[in-house]
Amino acid sequence: MYYNTCPGKKGMQVTWIGFVSNVGLTVSKGVAGWFMNSAALLADASHSFSDLLSDFVTLYTFKMSRKVPDNTFPYGYGKYETIGSLSVSAILVAGSIGIGIHSFDLLLDIWSHHHSQAAQTLSDTVASTVTTASDHVNQQQNVLDPNAAWFALASVAIKEWLYRITLKVGQSERSDVLVANAWHHRSDAYSSFVALVAIGGSYAGMPIFDPLGGIVVSGMIFKSGVDIMRQSTRELLDKSISETELDEIKFIVASVKSKETDLLDFYSIRGRKFGPFHHLDLVIQLNPHLSITKAHDIEQKVRLAIKQHCSHVQEVIIHIDAEKQPRHF
Repeated sequence: MYYNTCPGKKGMQVTWIGFVSNVGLTVSKGVAGWFMNSAALLADASHSFSDLLSDFVTLYTFKMSRKVPDNTFPYGYGKYETIGSLSVSAILVAGSIGIGIHSFDLLLDIWSHHHSQAAQTLSDTVASTVTTASDHVNQQQNVLDPNAAWFALASVAIKEWLYRITLKVGQSERSDVLVANAWHHRSDAYSSFVALVAIGGSYAGMPIFDPLGGIVVSGMIFKSGVDIMRQSTRELLDKSISETELDEIKFIVASVKSKETDLLDFYSIRGRKFGPFHHLDLVIQLNPHLSITKAHDIEQKVRLAIKQHCSHVQEVIIHIDAEKQPRHF
């Protein structure tokens, strides 16, 4: 039996490139965010770390999904990739919640500090003046370094490049987990841009922009994760392939029908995604006077035509009817 078991060399390569890049970005943004006192850059580093985790998931599930079907998994390992996409989305959602909580705490601290300053009066005692001076020293130690913006800018450029090359390979490989990982890169590029704006606003004398930027980043990551999770869940529940893809299959079978007079009709075409592959089933109506050998020959012609035109189709189950039967699907 024919199976499309492309090893996906390009998919593995582009994921390794993303992995190495994410290691560098996570370390550089994390260290810079800590020493340059940028909450937004720290949040961005956390997102890059979640990208690092998603790269591990992508590498494993992408490779597993392309293993040849065997006795243990007779329908193939394609669902590994769907589970990988679901795992990436869970990493995104969990990371976004953590970033949001951290940024919200910083926002409350700034708000509390603002009201504390407003409550000061001209009748402060010498002791309170000393305390204020001590607070001032602490504030100076926590002043945002504007050079943090360079790290955010570099991250925008690198992550956008990773998004483009990963998406291109993911689409050519018909890999949902690669596409999900590509959007993970894009969401990191967006979050880095927000961090860049937040750092600029904070340096301009509006420190509230920094934690606000972290909250915006968390919201963007959360939405991205939920979208991927919804798509992966539908695939696990065997949602039908698109009408466009079904129409393509109908066109292929119709071309076989035009050459085979004993192929009277075809109907009940269904399809579902199985990771990077498609699994199809359909009914063909044949001349009732055909021999079993001839009927099997036509069935094989239909199957071969579909797989020749659609290399991503891994399994085609064909039921033969001698007369059209009512179907309840």
